[in-house]
Amino acid sequence: MHQLVGGSFWAMPRWRQDPLFVAERDMSRVTVPDVEPIDPAFTAYVSARTEGRAEAQGWSPALRERVLRSLYLLTAVHGPHERIKASTVATLPRQRATRATTRVTEVLDLLDDDRIDPLDAWIQRRLSKVHPEIRAEALVWIRIVRHGGPGRRPRSTATVRNQVDASIPFLLDCSKRYRTLGQVTRGDLTEWLSQCAAPHNEAVALRNMFKTLRSQRLLFANPARGLSLGARPASVPTPLSPQVIQKLAVAAESDPALKLLIALIGIHALYPHQARELPLAAIDFTGGRLLHGDIDHPLDAFTHQAAADYIQLRHSRWPHTRNPHLFLSSQTAHSRTPVTIGWMQLLFKDLPVTAQRLREDRILEEAAVTGADPQHRCAVFNITPDTGLRYTRTFHPDPLSDRDQEDKP
Repeated sequence: MHQLVGGSFWAMPRWRQDPLFVAERDMSRVTVPDVEPIDPAFTAYVSARTEGRAEAQGWSPALRERVLRSLYLLTAVHGPHERIKASTVATLPRQRATRATTRVTEVLDLLDDDRIDPLDAWIQRRLSKVHPEIRAEALVWIRIVRHGGPGRRPRSTATVRNQVDASIPFLLDCSKRYRTLGQVTRGDLTEWLSQCAAPHNEAVALRNMFKTLRSQRLLFANPARGLSLGARPASVPTPLSPQVIQKLAVAAESDPALKLLIALIGIHALYPHQARELPLAAIDFTGGRLLHGDIDHPLDAFTHQAAADYIQLRHSRWPHTRNPHLFLSSQTAHSRTPVTIGWMQLLFKDLPVTAQRLREDRILEEAAVTGADPQHRCAVFNITPDTGLRYTRTFHPDPLSDRDQEDKP
């Protein structure tokens, strides 16, 4: 890669000489006047890349200045042939915050990301009390769930956490009696699942684990083959109480982001992920509609005012942002990605309801008005017939038996 610096082109070296050993660097007390760059052209090249990214992503002047200062310090003590460690970036002055470190690391081409994977650390903590040999076998399964394998696609972080959580109690119980999962019998599995209050999730995880270990030739036989998963636990939605709705209204008045989320989910019945990923252009004030993809709703007065209040706050807080999404956080305002599920969960943290429960209440309200017609709900809210029947059971606990009664003379 070439960059015009000081009237001449600077090129990234094609070859790099690896050092015999790499000493840890502590940049916590280093300041700009303390150092002179080893290669000024390299420092100028990185600064030019930073300026371009700052302009493209709409960084604030303060963030731009902070990142430029940090990159100057890093490139002053590292040559273009060296790999800069992410752990070194984390020691920079005023760079201890995760989001600030992210802005520095995403600019660098020669970054050695030696940070501990948070999911790896969580898995090791959950398996810390499992017998070492059983833990090693379980880690083979978890690695394939995370990263995939022949004929297996990688699963999401949430799926990995759910599968590990569901299997941990069984692994701990096996550690008291066995030294390897090869000693587990079909009877052990059926006895364990019979004691579980809701065995479906545990059965799915255990059957997946033993099937994977058998395919990896770590077991002679699969004791979970053909194991019944049991019925998936069903839930019947219930309307929110007036007290919960009152708490939502009070909290929304002091938080424009929460107020707009409540409007999009509690009035327009958007899925939480749809609300998070909604673009700014979806709010059509001129036409008075909410438009995005398959979403085409009239903009009611409450949503109109909530959107206007939040967008005004958005423009005042992040006037330089280039992020096209409606909702922003202090981290995503300097990128082009949507806010995370963690951002939404933080808004609902002190409330007695989740975003999904709020959407369910909106569908229940529609069901009450339209006479609990499942076909109407499927068409309006884009849900499957099975999901539509969940809301019907709120008003008719056994709709099939009611139909049978109507058919009788």
